[in-house]
Amino acid sequence: MILSGAVSLPLAAAPEPRQLSFEAASVKPVAAGLTGYESTSRSRVEYTPSRLTMSNVDLNDCIQWAYGIREDQISGGNDLAGERYEVVAKSSTAVPVSQLRIMLQDLLAKRFMLTLRRERKLIPVYELMVTRRGAKLPAVKADDEGFPGHSAESLPRVAGGDFVFSETSMAEFAQKLSMLQGVERPVLDRTGITGFYDITLKGAATAVRQNDGSLFGLVEDQLGLKLVPAKEALESFVVVQAERPAPN
Repeated sequence: MILSGAVSLPLAAAPEPRQLSFEAASVKPVAAGLTGYESTSRSRVEYTPSRLTMSNVDLNDCIQWAYGIREDQISGGNDLAGERYEVVAKSSTAVPVSQLRIMLQDLLAKRFMLTLRRERKLIPVYELMVTRRGAKLPAVKADDEGFPGHSAESLPRVAGGDFVFSETSMAEFAQKLSMLQGVERPVLDRTGITGFYDITLKGAATAVRQNDGSLFGLVEDQLGLKLVPAKEALESFVVVQAERPAPN
């Protein structure tokens, strides 16, 4: 038997459009000397699925977070270096952190008129690796998905002569190491270790002040990790244009 006529089939629901911009965002300059931080260069980034808060950040801090890169990967005509801001941005819906980064890229392009050019350069680096004896880390605090809300500072906290790295992934830990005196080159996470940890590196603040190379030994002895010199072709971002942000 042959049936004639059209057959109506239920249509699959169309995927929701991807949100590319924040619903609302505030960018305010921070008055010099009023940061309230241990160091004027210390910045803080906090996020939840629907909110991004960046405290005491300069434009390079914002670029780093938006593109998931390190400070040493940024060069070029950033005439705003040294000017710091408080950024509070809200999403209309809950989104993954990867989407918050894309939305911050949009915010920087619109409010700072930011234009970037990408290049690749072969440069000296350190690779953060696990020693033959194995890593000696504290119990994992959260899995690799992180927290519903996660905060990270650009530098470790100082407690006496120690450095404290709170809620840190290995990638974040490597980034902070690269900023310390005596290291001062990109540190690439090659540990393969996932999750977030609370790490106290005893004597590290004292070692950095002395600048005698002992920091490398502390990382190896206390954490079972080592910094291995290498060269790597890394992507860099050149700032072609940047302007002071438009008023809120």
